[in-house]
Amino acid sequence: ERIAIVGMACRLPGAPDIDAFWRMLEDGVDAVSDGRDGAGSWAGVLGDPDAADPMLRRGGFVDGIDLFDAKFFRIAPIEARTMDPSQRMLLETSWHALEDAGIDPDGLKGSLTGVYAGVGGSEYRELISSRGQIYSYIGTNPAVTVGRVAFALGLGGPAMPIDMACASSLAAVHQAVAGLQRGEVDMALAGGVNATLSAGTTSFLRDMGMLSASGRCRAFDAGADGFVRAEGCGMLVLKRLSDAEADGDRIWGVVMGSSVNQNGTSAGLLAPNGPAQERVMEEALARAGVVPGDVDYLEAHGVGSEFGDPIELNAVASVFGRDRDAERPLLVGSVKTNIGHTEWASGAASLIKAVLMMRRKTIPATLNFSDPSPHVDWERLPVQVVSQQTRWPAASGRPPVASVNSFGMSGTNAHVVVGGYSDASADNGALAPVGAAVPVGPVTPDGSAVSLDAAQSDLEAHSALDEFAERTTRLLPLSGKSPAALRALAIRYAEMLDGEAALLQHGPEAPPPDTAVAASAITDMAWTAASGRSHFRYRAGVVFDDAAQLRAGLDELARSDEPADDAVPPEASRAAFAYSNAGDRLLDVAAHLYQTEPVARRVLDDCNEVARESGHGSLLDLIGGQGGDGDSALTPVATYAVQCALTALWKSVGVSPSIVIAGGLGKMAAAQAGGVLSLEQGVRTLAALGEMAAAQPESGSEATADLSEAMQEIDTSTPSLTMVSAETGEAFGPGDAVGSSYWRAVSHTPAEAVDHAGVLYRLSVDAVIEIGSGPGIGPSVVEGWPTSPTRPWPTRWSGTSG
Repeated sequence: ERIAIVGMACRLPGAPDIDAFWRMLEDGVDAVSDGRDGAGSWAGVLGDPDAADPMLRRGGFVDGIDLFDAKFFRIAPIEARTMDPSQRMLLETSWHALEDAGIDPDGLKGSLTGVYAGVGGSEYRELISSRGQIYSYIGTNPAVTVGRVAFALGLGGPAMPIDMACASSLAAVHQAVAGLQRGEVDMALAGGVNATLSAGTTSFLRDMGMLSASGRCRAFDAGADGFVRAEGCGMLVLKRLSDAEADGDRIWGVVMGSSVNQNGTSAGLLAPNGPAQERVMEEALARAGVVPGDVDYLEAHGVGSEFGDPIELNAVASVFGRDRDAERPLLVGSVKTNIGHTEWASGAASLIKAVLMMRRKTIPATLNFSDPSPHVDWERLPVQVVSQQTRWPAASGRPPVASVNSFGMSGTNAHVVVGGYSDASADNGALAPVGAAVPVGPVTPDGSAVSLDAAQSDLEAHSALDEFAERTTRLLPLSGKSPAALRALAIRYAEMLDGEAALLQHGPEAPPPDTAVAASAITDMAWTAASGRSHFRYRAGVVFDDAAQLRAGLDELARSDEPADDAVPPEASRAAFAYSNAGDRLLDVAAHLYQTEPVARRVLDDCNEVARESGHGSLLDLIGGQGGDGDSALTPVATYAVQCALTALWKSVGVSPSIVIAGGLGKMAAAQAGGVLSLEQGVRTLAALGEMAAAQPESGSEATADLSEAMQEIDTSTPSLTMVSAETGEAFGPGDAVGSSYWRAVSHTPAEAVDHAGVLYRLSVDAVIEIGSGPGIGPSVVEGWPTSPTRPWPTRWSGTSG
């Protein structure tokens, strides 16, 4: 089975994230620099700007490699200082890759998720030892580097360090693919990491003649004289394609086939072997089921070796030149000309570049290529180095296909064939850094998936209501582990919106800036932030109708002041759902709810079916404004149905009550939420009471209000949670029999006389969600909440807002 790439993240020279990496490639930036930036002393570290040897100054360096948010991963500062930067980068980049996939990292505990990462010996250990300091074996151990990711996320799959020198990260992808295909794991993190810190290791490579005296990776060029060392990390999130499609994941691309082999005996231990490279390419293509002539582009190893690059190109031409149209040569490039050779992470950087190019339909220029190598027969070989930015070659009837090649001085060769995904979004990856995953469809009240087509078919008998409509109001939730982190996140979202608006401003017909960001993009972004991200203790939310409102809300949050006492915000762990006797006011929102929320629609349809089968008429006609005066008997049923729909909607996003408090006819929906009666029992009971009230108008509301007699005729269950009467304050715990006083009190005791706040305070409630419309119970709770330094006012939400 083919494997989907559902998430990517990187931290590379000149590129702290995927979006910056693409901009750098597209702009033709050479991120190799003559020394590290940043405060502090870099003495003895590769990249020391004061080093006399230019080869010990020059490299591709990651900004802030000495920095690490230890608190975020619950790591003590003293331990963090002993950790190799490779461990730090792998942790952070793995987290970012999962977020890019729209997967909550905190939700993976115990899952069958594997970690496969290319990682070599610790140069940090060499650096510490050279300074006479005691190093940590655990903090510099390659196995622990990978194992720490599994530990931090609570993963149950294998954590495999792969050390095959420069082929390591592609070999890690190969192992991850195999694990997914064999069913050993359900998801995999795969990639590699490299931290180039040791001046001693660099001096050794210089003495071996591997490093470039000119300080440039000149892949395939006559001036090629070796590579420039670089550091960085790249990680990909992989799933079986069928699983990714079923889960509604945003799919970056598809791993079609992969292979790894060894040189065996060759010209030398460290020398590349052309025939062995041909075999690994052929094997990967065979597993992919791809004809060599259908591969559009090859991201080569291409380090800038005078003889290694020609050997690679000859092997490439021998395999990919078969049955290739002479007018359509294989396009070739190397990311190492932009960032240097990231060694153990190089294959991951190459693979991420290839996927980005297919999504963007653009091939950036390979830098430092002006004089083609004389060791390559350019006239004969059907290959062309991309020396200028060009569009991805068009191919009718199939998605784009690329190959990524890698080999290491260990003698390992690795090759991956990757294809574009045919349903890739039309925006070519816009907003990808924040996540653009979208759900396949709505979910039922029990959380299972439902297709939009199935939900849509429910409309056939209900012409009074329109088809599904887009939500007009959205919520973007934001969170961080500190107030500063929360504000920084708001700034990043705002910057991303600005970048997206600028991208869409082309030509005289371009939309104005406030509307430039596509509604679908910010909709996807809000959905992913809510369902695919961890929610930390410091939280905020921006409610918006369009990009302009979202931008304004983010700006306000970014400018907000830090709490004076920096108090840790309380966690809402016990929510109370409050059900009022809302009446006609709740029906005002019912039609909108039916049109925009598939979960609520399913509950309303079920209630409508019961009412119609019982001969009581159509709830949906009443909700749609088509009912006549005779439908007033159905108003209590419709109110109940809407409250049950709202309860199901909250539960579908993971918010369930620990306590329900109800007054009036709201007690019926509260009882349904508490498991006392079924959805159908509530509809039938209220419909019968409504008919009784309609037939005896002189009785006023008494027939509808007093439920005690009606409930005696129903076979009810004991509640699964605590139920509180708003009229009396009487509470019935889980497993208790709900007494007749709970129902009879409806028409005898004014709810205003009860201390709702005191009751809920004693039950340790810290969030109140009103399942209704109008004043309800919420205001009395907030106004009457007891003063307490440890128990602040509860959070109050309206169940019908937005």
